[in-house]
Amino acid sequence: MQTRFIAGHLTVAALHLKAEKPSPTASRIRVGIAGLGHWGPNHARTFGRLADLAAICDRSPGRLAQVGALFPGVARYREFEEMLDRARLDAVIIATPTSSHEGLVAATLRRGLHVLCEKPLALRAADAARLASDARRRRQILMVGHTFLFNSGIRHLRGLLRAKNLGRIYYLHSKRTHYGLFRPDVSAIWDLASHDVAIFNYLLDSRPTEVSAVGFDWLRRELHDLGFITFRYPGGIAAHIHVGWLDPKKVREITVVGDRRMAVWQDGGSPGPVTLYDRYVVRGRPLVREFGEFQLLPREGDITVPNLPLEEPLLVQAREFLAAISEGSSPLSDGCFAAEVVRALEATDRSVRLHGAPVRIHSRR
Repeated sequence: MQTRFIAGHLTVAALHLKAEKPSPTASRIRVGIAGLGHWGPNHARTFGRLADLAAICDRSPGRLAQVGALFPGVARYREFEEMLDRARLDAVIIATPTSSHEGLVAATLRRGLHVLCEKPLALRAADAARLASDARRRRQILMVGHTFLFNSGIRHLRGLLRAKNLGRIYYLHSKRTHYGLFRPDVSAIWDLASHDVAIFNYLLDSRPTEVSAVGFDWLRRELHDLGFITFRYPGGIAAHIHVGWLDPKKVREITVVGDRRMAVWQDGGSPGPVTLYDRYVVRGRPLVREFGEFQLLPREGDITVPNLPLEEPLLVQAREFLAAISEGSSPLSDGCFAAEVVRALEATDRSVRLHGAPVRIHSRR
């Protein structure tokens, strides 16, 4: 057995190295940022490079002044409606607390503006589906920030699955843990597992049909700090998620096991984000002729680490959002995709309340 590194086009993101020249069309798109907490400043930095960052909005005077100082000439607003009224925007980025997403997205769509909203889109599947329907009816772009779909390692993993490189998929397992950054309005399941549900749906090009989950809430009642979730996907595929924000180690890892190969993705993994294991099981001759029981023989080959392009997923996501506006195309993580993620999370909550009992998930896809 040996480890091999596959040569490829290894590029470093332009971020922090040089300014990216926006396309002529994108540079004319006027963008406003609502919410300058954890993600808002990153969106401001990204869209400040790619488009016309016209306005920022936050109810905190301190955050507004701090971020505004980095973008001189950009209008500042403390009220969302005032920004919509006065800033002459084409699109709005919503990076506010999750509980506010549904209302702010609906208000933005009513103004005829395009929207990129942080995940999850809403806290109820019915609300998410309605927003997706409204955007489609109005012919406006509604994109949701499932950022890991724009990660080069996750995209490479999807390519492997589509090419049947791993063979028939048995199961996927995800671990997403860290210490701190407790969200005030959602549980670790909604905050963290929303990433993994989106990734699983993307990798499998499918939607889960059933979920069984348990959650534990030590710090605040009914805002679970730890969750263990198992989804069933068509074709007998199992997908397990472990999330928590009371863990000493920050882990972002996904394992995919097939009948020909196995793969592991790690965010920030070294020497690369994706590792392929040439490991599989074959059936040998029967151990007992009378009963026809086959011997299971594990086989082990090379470990392969492909070189992949390194580019900031947030930047790739922003480019796709602006391209969708310019071209009238549908982004990867559109409202319909995001609504299916919310549907799965809503069913997960129901299973937690039922102490792990299986809950069917009825997709509208």
